[in-house]
Amino acid sequence: MNVVYRNLLAVAVAGLLAGCAGIPAAVGTRVNGPPPAGTEREITGGACGFQLFLFIPINVNNRLERANQQLEQAAGGDFITEVQIQERWIYAFVGTVYCTDLQAKAIRAKSS
Repeated sequence: MNVVYRNLLAVAVAGLLAGCAGIPAAVGTRVNGPPPAGTEREITGGACGFQLFLFIPINVNNRLERANQQLEQAAGGDFITEVQIQERWIYAFVGTVYCTDLQAKAIRAKSS
């Protein structure tokens, strides 16, 4: 194989792999110690992305981060605990829809 074609292939593979990278996202409230005592309620959040032709990602890599933002909005500043993550996908003829759903409990601390 010619050196030019080998370098071109290496650049193409690196570009494709870079397109599939996501960023880590932490979920729930991060504090030291036990959760506060108080009233708890169920909250949910979710986000979806689309993989066009099973090759072109559209809003796929940051689904967990966007779902967590919805979860935090639903909590309204309350303590988030017991986060459950569910992934699902749906075939959509020209690609695939990938969804991340979060379900958690929000605890409102008792005021003193």
